[in-house]
Amino acid sequence: MKVVATNKIKDAQLRYPAAHKQLEGWYQILHEGNFYSDRALRATFGDMRGFSYQYKFPVPGTTLLVHTLINFESQVAFIETIKPGNH
Repeated sequence: MKVVATNKIKDAQLRYPAAHKQLEGWYQILHEGNFYSDRALRATFGDMRGFSYQYKFPVPGTTLLVHTLINFESQVAFIETIKPGNH
């Protein structure tokens, strides 16, 4: 899957250095995966939330949430923001 706006990951890694490895791992899994439905995403990211095209991914070991817009047909995930949130 193509991940767009990866600069937001780098920005979050600078703001939240303790989450550096977790954010990199999240990116690698999404980027290297072939996810054609939210069911496939949930099989890998069981604790994600959302439906339709808006999804939030909790970053393990942190209070961060990665807010995304995902188009399964075109295999593109756009990172809207990464910020602390309620898991």
